[in-house]
Amino acid sequence: MNRQPETIAPEMIDCIAQGRPPRVDALFRVADHIWQDVRGSRSAFAWGELPDENSERQLILRAAHAALLGGGG
Repeated sequence: MNRQPETIAPEMIDCIAQGRPPRVDALFRVADHIWQDVRGSRSAFAWGELPDENSERQLILRAAHAALLGGGG
């Protein structure tokens, strides 16, 4: 049986549950998770291939940061 994709990145649950600030590695994993949800195969670029100055990359990183804070930071 095929496993369903995770809706919520495990890093989000850990970070919020522990009430700690997000680590950089978790930020990038959550950003990749969001990128796959939003763009998936529709993008010409994989998450790791987007240039740092790309506006979509910056927006996804902000979304990942907000998600890791859980609305409490």
